[in-house]
Amino acid sequence: MTNPSYVSDELTHFLGRALLDDQRRYTLLREVVRTGWLKASHRDQLGPGFVGQSDGQKALSGNDAIKCTSVCFCDIPVKALAVHMKKYGPFGVAFAKQLLLRSGATPVHYVARNARHRGVGIGPRTVGDWFDQLRKELQNIAHDLGSYVEMHEGRPQFLAKLSPPDTPPGHRLMGQVSALQSELEFQAFGQLKFFTAGLAANDPDNFYMEREWRVPEGLAFAMDDIARLIMPREFVDPFRAEVPQYSGPITLAEEA
Repeated sequence: MTNPSYVSDELTHFLGRALLDDQRRYTLLREVVRTGWLKASHRDQLGPGFVGQSDGQKALSGNDAIKCTSVCFCDIPVKALAVHMKKYGPFGVAFAKQLLLRSGATPVHYVARNARHRGVGIGPRTVGDWFDQLRKELQNIAHDLGSYVEMHEGRPQFLAKLSPPDTPPGHRLMGQVSALQSELEFQAFGQLKFFTAGLAANDPDNFYMEREWRVPEGLAFAMDDIARLIMPREFVDPFRAEVPQYSGPITLAEEA
């Protein structure tokens, strides 16, 4: 352990928060270990072939304007997981941080939405409001550019970051701006996590304490890749009997 009091060498994903009881959560964990696959969030909602969805009408600071397909992990030492498990349940699977880095894992960027914005003049009063305004301004610029280009060059049949040589210059610029806007949405804005500073550690909306990391898309893994499993004591013996191929460590949720 690099520093037991602060961060971990492992990243842990907790399963089954929305399920009704621990038996269903146990069944989910068992199947994840057997199949070697962690499904990305929003995958069923977005459908195959889509990696994100953006709603320009929703405030960015509300955390639901942009949905990206990813698997979420927490960077919390095992002995400090109690508060996190009260929010997300006692069934977890952990992997070495170095292994997940090779799968594209990266931490989110936390933003205190209620922090004072120290801009000059009239404008947003909080940092959360500033990010909301920034995103809206970028949307307005893209819209105004499109309106201007269509007035002079007509409506483009398609937009692409790399346009054919005979593409009118305005259409080419629209394609470049559209591609940039999409990359900002999903690779920058979509990786922000807004929280309200001052909430209690166990408040469901206190995201800052989670130290969240995300792996894009789903995660395929071998059983030997698992650094540890976490589950309540009563499920350990059934799991060992039902998944004898797993010989790695199991941490009791009651002791984490």
